[in-house]
Amino acid sequence: MLNNKIIKVFAVISLIMLFFFLSLLWKEFHPSYLPYQKDFKNLLIQKAAGEFEIDDFQFGVRQRWVEKLNRADRCETCHLGIEDLRFNDAPQPFKTHPDVDRHPIENFGCTVCHGGWPMATTLEKSHGPTENWGKAIYHENFLQKSCSQCHGDYIRDQAPVLAKGREAFKKLGCRGCHKVKGIERVKTGPPIKNIGAKAKKDWVYRWLLNPKGMISNAKMPDFKLTDQMAADMTRFLFSRTRSKQNNNPVIGSYGRGKKIFNNSQCVSCHPIRGRGADDGPDLGKISSKVNSQWLFDWIKNPKSWRPNTKMPDFGFSDQEIQDLVTFLAKEYTDPDLKIMAAEKQLKMIETADETLGKELISEYGCTGCHEIDGVDDQGETGLELTTISDMHRSKIDFGILKASYKDRTVPNWLYNKVKYPLSVGRDPKMPDFGFSDKQAEAMTTYLLSLTADEVPGSYKLPFGNPPSNYAPQGEFGKILDQYQCFTCHMVMGKGAEHGPDLTAEGSRIQQGWLEKFLKEPFGIRPTAHEKMPNFRLSDSEIDSIYSYFRTTLVDDRVEALAETVGKIDFDEPMVEAGRKLYTKKYACVACHRINSKGGMLGPDLSRVGDRLRPEWIAYHLQDPKAFVKNSPEPVYDFTENEIKELTAFLFNQKENN
Repeated sequence: MLNNKIIKVFAVISLIMLFFFLSLLWKEFHPSYLPYQKDFKNLLIQKAAGEFEIDDFQFGVRQRWVEKLNRADRCETCHLGIEDLRFNDAPQPFKTHPDVDRHPIENFGCTVCHGGWPMATTLEKSHGPTENWGKAIYHENFLQKSCSQCHGDYIRDQAPVLAKGREAFKKLGCRGCHKVKGIERVKTGPPIKNIGAKAKKDWVYRWLLNPKGMISNAKMPDFKLTDQMAADMTRFLFSRTRSKQNNNPVIGSYGRGKKIFNNSQCVSCHPIRGRGADDGPDLGKISSKVNSQWLFDWIKNPKSWRPNTKMPDFGFSDQEIQDLVTFLAKEYTDPDLKIMAAEKQLKMIETADETLGKELISEYGCTGCHEIDGVDDQGETGLELTTISDMHRSKIDFGILKASYKDRTVPNWLYNKVKYPLSVGRDPKMPDFGFSDKQAEAMTTYLLSLTADEVPGSYKLPFGNPPSNYAPQGEFGKILDQYQCFTCHMVMGKGAEHGPDLTAEGSRIQQGWLEKFLKEPFGIRPTAHEKMPNFRLSDSEIDSIYSYFRTTLVDDRVEALAETVGKIDFDEPMVEAGRKLYTKKYACVACHRINSKGGMLGPDLSRVGDRLRPEWIAYHLQDPKAFVKNSPEPVYDFTENEIKELTAFLFNQKENN
């Protein structure tokens, strides 16, 4: 009887083993990649150059060993057309890889950039995530995260999403709370000292509750504070005011102030109620924010309040500042502010808990961005991000967000953390920056680039330029500092790109035109929003600027043409020939205007002969991308004679002509 039971047990076990063996055997001869390879072969039949190519096609696993990376990839088991240009129009997984000539598969493989499990041959395991493989294939929105491995931390144009994320990380002051080795901690917010002399108490309260509701382009995130928390924090901040507040209104002329505001081109940096530029804070509610006397002091000497400010010193007289402040105070008040509501807020602040306010400021890590009188710097209070991309998926917490198993990846977690910070993870103090989908993608892409992974030195080809240490000395350096020229202009790799790059300005501009322009700036590009403010430069300052331009900011390639192009006699027949090239053959009028005729995409060329040096015009026609790489101007294959004729025509466009 016992033997029969044993026999039956062994029989059942044998059947189970046989079933597993047969299933394994079936899988061996029916792998999941086989349908893909059959489909690819059918496509190959349509595109093949000859029967030999079809006969040589073999079914099976394809593995590529990249010796220098010590990595084996099997992605080509399904992605069979990645190196074959005939499959540019094929569907995935057969489509040709873009720029395959720049990133040969034999040198790079696939997973070093795309992620995923390199040794898998099924869709689920190769794309991941799997239980024992923490990395999933990177979504195409985040793919540029890999570019910095080879191309360095300053890659820009070639990886714009990554560059935008890196810039946002820096601009928004994320480093203040999160440690990233190799990146200096810089406080991006203004120092909060003697705040009672600057801001109005009820405004600070509303600001803490809703920063972007008070200033449209505010960089400060929303901490989702309660009314009482905002009141407590406001009470503490104003308790540190040391000097006696002067809240007396500044009296001046509204009309003169409006004229000064417009002539100074303030909107080139400041938006008004959400419309305009984005370099300075929105001025749409400035009167409800600051005391008039503080605003007077700020305009008179911005650096006395914030030494590293981008706000230039306009050199206004006291009367002009009074007029300007009067205009701002009357014109830009908060239209939504209710007097009774403000009075209620002030009463709430007066009864708030000052001690609790200080504790909240420390708890929420406000010292990550601000130097705050009476509060010790708490250091980096957030998660270290040096190698955040390498975090294992088992350590991430999606909080109240529901995510399927396949979606519980580090990229998805990071994206949702920066987009919905209070819904993801266990840290309730990370603020909400109000990122759009594109902004969240850019920030996530940058965070995913923070990894301990390294590639061999032979793979590294740095793109972009590191921060410039250019710091001009002497009179020119003082002028740049006083008028904050780097806020708009790039010089020797340092500064911004709102205005033209001045690195080779000495080879471009004529002295007479520059003197006239700096005395009373005017627009050159018809569609440009930003226009140069009138800084009322003295003759000696203008002389110093031009002298520095001509001695230092020159380009030898352009200067070499001065001995040839600069000495050509541009006679009438040559000018007329150039006019025909300009108006007919190359249709330059489609983008450029001369005397109000033509397009508006490019600069107005009405007085270009007064503005530009002839050698600059000639060199620009020869190579329009030499100084502005992303210029929309097309590159024409001009003959040498056509360049001379076009130069003659353009140089003839002068005020006297």
